[in-house]
Amino acid sequence: MAAAAPTKTWIDVQKRTFQNWANNYLKERILKIGDLATDLEDGVLLINLLEIISSKKILKYNKTPKIRMQKIENNNMAVGFIKSEGLKLVGIGAEDIVDGQLKLILGLIWTLILRYQIQMSESDNSPKAALLEWVKKQVAPYKVPVYNFTDSWQDGRVLTALTDSLKPGSCPMNGLVNEAEKDIDRAMDSALENYDIPKIMDAIDMATLPDELSVITYVSYFRDYAVNKANRDAAAAEALERKRRTTSDASQVEAYGPGLEGGFVNKKGDFTIKAINYYGEPLATGGEGFTVKVVGADGTELPANLVDNNNGTYDGSYTATVPQDYTVVIQLDGTDIKNSPFAVKVDGSDPKESNAYGPGLEGGKVGQPAQFKIQGRNKEGQAVTQGGDDFTVKVDGPNGPVDAKLVDNNDGSYEVEYNPTQGGDHKVEVFLRGEPLAQGPVDVKIINSDANNSYCEGPGFEAAQAKRPTQFTIHSVGVDAKPCTSGGDPFQVSITGPHQVDVSIHDNDDGTYTVNYTPEQPGDYEINVSINDETIKDIPKSIHIKPAADPEKSYAEGPGLEGGECFQPSKFRIHAVDPDGVHRTDGGDGFVVTIEGPAPVDPVMVDNGDGTYDVEFEPKAPGDYTINLTLDGDVVNGFPRTVTVKPAPSAANSYAKGPGLEKAFDNEPAEFTIYSVDTYGNARTDGGDPFKVDINGPDGLVVEAKIEDKNDGTYAVTYEAPVAGDYTIAVSLREQPIANMPVNVTCIEGADGDQSAFGSFTFTVAAKNKKGEPKTVGGDRFEVSITGPAEFITLDAIDNQDGTYTAAYTLAGNGRFSTGVKLNGKHIEGSPFKQVLGNPGKKNPDIKSFTTEAKANC
Repeated sequence: MAAAAPTKTWIDVQKRTFQNWANNYLKERILKIGDLATDLEDGVLLINLLEIISSKKILKYNKTPKIRMQKIENNNMAVGFIKSEGLKLVGIGAEDIVDGQLKLILGLIWTLILRYQIQMSESDNSPKAALLEWVKKQVAPYKVPVYNFTDSWQDGRVLTALTDSLKPGSCPMNGLVNEAEKDIDRAMDSALENYDIPKIMDAIDMATLPDELSVITYVSYFRDYAVNKANRDAAAAEALERKRRTTSDASQVEAYGPGLEGGFVNKKGDFTIKAINYYGEPLATGGEGFTVKVVGADGTELPANLVDNNNGTYDGSYTATVPQDYTVVIQLDGTDIKNSPFAVKVDGSDPKESNAYGPGLEGGKVGQPAQFKIQGRNKEGQAVTQGGDDFTVKVDGPNGPVDAKLVDNNDGSYEVEYNPTQGGDHKVEVFLRGEPLAQGPVDVKIINSDANNSYCEGPGFEAAQAKRPTQFTIHSVGVDAKPCTSGGDPFQVSITGPHQVDVSIHDNDDGTYTVNYTPEQPGDYEINVSINDETIKDIPKSIHIKPAADPEKSYAEGPGLEGGECFQPSKFRIHAVDPDGVHRTDGGDGFVVTIEGPAPVDPVMVDNGDGTYDVEFEPKAPGDYTINLTLDGDVVNGFPRTVTVKPAPSAANSYAKGPGLEKAFDNEPAEFTIYSVDTYGNARTDGGDPFKVDINGPDGLVVEAKIEDKNDGTYAVTYEAPVAGDYTIAVSLREQPIANMPVNVTCIEGADGDQSAFGSFTFTVAAKNKKGEPKTVGGDRFEVSITGPAEFITLDAIDNQDGTYTAAYTLAGNGRFSTGVKLNGKHIEGSPFKQVLGNPGKKNPDIKSFTTEAKANC
């Protein structure tokens, strides 16, 4: 079973009411009691309450007490102050307040209420009886019985009658709904609204548990209001009369002056306000709350000035910048004065009707002032007769703004002058208050040049060639015979003859004009140059156009049209020939070279200026390339041309092998082989590669190497080391060392020919497939073995990757040798082969026969 709600007692009601009464005063200092039993503990809130209700100061109290002793001291000061006011406190001291003795605190607050709210002391005759008697008289007309300050107030009828009695009709009895709490709350709300009586009691407390002291405290506010009403009414009447005599009455105040009658734009509109009181008497002092508001028909509010002369007059002014109807509102403390608002018409020029005219809008010359006139006209199209309108002029030349001077004639017209400093198109625009005139901007042509002094020069003015771009220059010269230094002049150029010639003119902005044209056909033509329809000096000019190069007669030659190698420049030369078979001796022809192939190629063509053109390109991938050559869009005879580009040999992939890279003898040649491999790792099958062999011996000795191009991708190298010692062999391709370079080789003294023999040998095996056809790729298992009494032997088995296989070996000694050769594990025909080296009869008995093997792809 749920616990019952705690029962409310008179202490609870009185606590809440007294707390609200105190907070009604404390809010003046933005302070508040949250709990009457505990919040007075430190004495600060109680001292503030006493200062407010007594209008006196309590000095030297601790505003932030922390310990009990400081709190007791504060409350002792409060209790002492109360006693000094002549109030009697019974049974309560500072410690009781600090300890939160609620009943004693309530008694203390009641003592304060009696003195400062009800304005009686405990020694006076019963304050309760006096207040009850007053209430009875107030509500007598409402015929509601009132006997006490407890149950007589519970149904809300007495409180409703009391509230309405102070201002009949504010809380009528017929508004009662016979629900006690609602009726009491309605009366309390009305008292708050009409008499500013705070709701220090809750309606439910008065209806259910009316604490007598709480009700007395609340009702005392009503008597205070009634007692003070007569005083307030008298003071109000006196204040009203004083106000009527000493301050202006809006209905009597007068305003006058031209600013309230009419005006002109940008001319100050002045007016005067005269202060007059309620009785129509002028006032001689200032300081009143006059305001002025000026609003145009478009809703724009203008700034208005108002100066208090401190003699009963006020000088006002405003300046209208747009012609239209304005409303001038003059108010005193928010109320319109007599005749306000005032309707004022402000006249001025209209951008749709005003106009500009004169020679400065028709044309001009550099250095000569250009002048024109503006006439201001109002909305009705009538010429205005006053100046001051906001006309502005903007002149834009080829290089930007040009200064313009505007003079107001003060009769509605305006003189304008600008000085163009550069020829060209100028735009003149007139604005009124930032809005352009209806006639819009005017384009004015300003020129620098004098036709009689200006002239032409350049190659295109003397001769030209069909299909070849050419040009000449127009030199602009002024009437003072001095060259012009700026552009902008409207020169016209035409070239007439057997065929149409398109011409373009470029203004160089320095007084010269570049004329470009490309005649398509040969023949006799005439050049015409004019400015403003007047021909310049030496015009017209006759000119002969020579024929252009002929794509059928022109041709190209050179190694780059025969073949090439990856990453190596390929070159050829173009020869320009005219239709008569005559070789051209100048350049500028429209040859275009494009190359298509396995990889993008960007050819470079150089015009030699003598009728020949050198072309160079560098292919990046092997294969067939198509070279296209056109002249002015037509294919040149002999093209397109297809050339084959071989893969480039790679220094990094190429290598060398052979006995001459391992050992040498000072009495016989040494040999080795260079194997050329391309950038894709494939063995080369043709020759022509620029391999270079450098051999350096002891003591700075340089040995010449002989290189034999076998035209199968291999290069046989032979050299003779003349003395024993260490040698360095370096093989390079286009300044790059090949894969196994450099190598160091030791040269030894050679043996006598009677004692031993020496030889370096190579042989190549050509593989065939099962159809008997030669193979073109490698990869077979290739094995070579040599058996015999060799004193020195080296052996290499090499897959040439083209279906052939090479055995390379070097032998030293005397005796019989057997050489076995296998492909894919089977001896080739004739294998093993027999070989005799030197003189078998002189065989070294200490050297026994043995077998040496070499393999490829095994």
